[in-house]
Amino acid sequence: MTTELDFSLIKYFFHISPEGAEHPSYSLPAASFYDLEQAKQAVEYTGEFVQAIGTKTASSFMGMSFFNLAITKLLIGVLHNRSLDLPIDNLTYQLEKHDDHAHLGYRINEVRSVEIPDGEARTTFIYNEMASYIENTVTPGIEAIAAAGNVKTAMIWTQFGTHALEVRDYVVDYIKHPGLLERFLHDFNILMELPAELFKRSRNPFIHTPRFIDNPWHPEKPLMMKSACCFYDCRVDGDKCYACPRMLPEEREERKKVVLATAAGE
Repeated sequence: MTTELDFSLIKYFFHISPEGAEHPSYSLPAASFYDLEQAKQAVEYTGEFVQAIGTKTASSFMGMSFFNLAITKLLIGVLHNRSLDLPIDNLTYQLEKHDDHAHLGYRINEVRSVEIPDGEARTTFIYNEMASYIENTVTPGIEAIAAAGNVKTAMIWTQFGTHALEVRDYVVDYIKHPGLLERFLHDFNILMELPAELFKRSRNPFIHTPRFIDNPWHPEKPLMMKSACCFYDCRVDGDKCYACPRMLPEEREERKKVVLATAAGE
């Protein structure tokens, strides 16, 4: 039953839930990503939806939705001690417009889960579950989106690093129950132990050593530089994120001056 699991946090951040989008503008069985022509159409439509120039932005957003699915599986395991069944054929890809921005996410067609064992058996169970999910759903999904968008899979995988650390930092602040926090850190660290070959990469993309830059909005809290560009700027009137690694130091300094001047009311 859907009432057994609380998707509120996941729905808010990742737009993944049994209910799906309230008013989707576009829906497609996610398994259609494995059909190149249908996947190309999905990338094209997503690009139009987010006012992208070319295929990089849509491919980036759609590819990273598989990161969201992996984290959803991890978080449900932490919060409810249940392993959520999220194969590609149990998902519907959706786009929804919200005023000046768009959301992309998934409706879970049928909520299926099994209890996760306790004790040392949990480590083995989580490892096997996440390894299987990466190998059988995340990696082929990213490969399908990259092929449809005619981009390299590395463009998507290299974004995993800072996204993972941002999720970790948020959840550490969000979860106040010591037992749940311990469970989350335990399960999160298992992601770091997965072998690189599951991702068809030379290294596990969840592993990342962060770099920090000055934060003009909150000087007391440095910003983590993104591990890779998300190509948010490849849109109509788009611009690079302040923490984008493609932004030159002089560009960031100019942006910083604008932020500080705006904050000062100049």
